[in-house]
Amino acid sequence: MNRVSTLDTDALKNYFATQPVIRAWLFGSYSEGTADENSDIDLLVELDHSQPVGLKFVTMWLDLKALFKKEVDLLAVGGVSPFLQPNIDKQKKLIYERR
Repeated sequence: MNRVSTLDTDALKNYFATQPVIRAWLFGSYSEGTADENSDIDLLVELDHSQPVGLKFVTMWLDLKALFKKEVDLLAVGGVSPFLQPNIDKQKKLIYERR
C-alpha cells in the first residue's frame, strides 16, 4: 500500500469555520504520518453548544465524507470512551481553533 502523508488541513479549517466547532484535532494514522489510501480520517471536535447543534453533527460527518471522498470517524469531546481517550490524547494534533 502507498503511504499518504498529508491531508488538506486548509479544507478542514475552512469547513470547520462555518460550523459550531470551537477546536478540532486530527488523530490516528493521518496525525502519525502512517496513512495509506485505505485509511479513514479520524477527527475530534469540541462543539460550541451555545449554538444549536442537534443534527448538525451528523451533517458535518456526511459533509466531511463527501469533501474527502473517504470514511471519516468524527468524535465529539466528552463523547469518547474512557478506554480510547488516552490513545487519542497521545496522537491528536490541533488543526483548527476558532478565533
